Amino acid sequence: MTPRVNRTDVLYRSYDEVKALVVLTIISFIRKTKGSAITFTAKKIAVSAGLPAQPVILTLVKDVLENLSREGLIDVYSRTSHGVKYMITKSSALWLIAKGEKKKPLKSSYLKAIIPIITKHKNP
Repeated sequence: MTPRVNRTDVLYRSYDEVKALVVLTIISFIRKTKGSAITFTAKKIAVSAGLPAQPVILTLVKDVLENLSREGLIDVYSRTSHGVKYMITKSSALWLIAKGEKKKPLKSSYLKAIIPIITKHKNP
């Protein structure tokens, strides 16, 4: 039996690893969709990434999502008293990379440190 990796260990080692985990989860959502847009919350990202939905972890995920929004890679779909819902459409550079349609490298100061990780997980 293979030992299960505890994903919470990753969170306390490096913020870049959290960023990579969040972005790779969004990329996996994009690859699975057949539509032209997807919506998600910080909790949905955390649960899909195998992280516990604890407030401290959701705060880290929200921070990554807010920074991706500031970079123009995702959009804020709605803000309510229940939280923030994010959206990514097929016009996003991140969408094009996930679908293997973008030929130029991603230029993002926020994602600069993890671009090699993202590009290593290209479409099979």
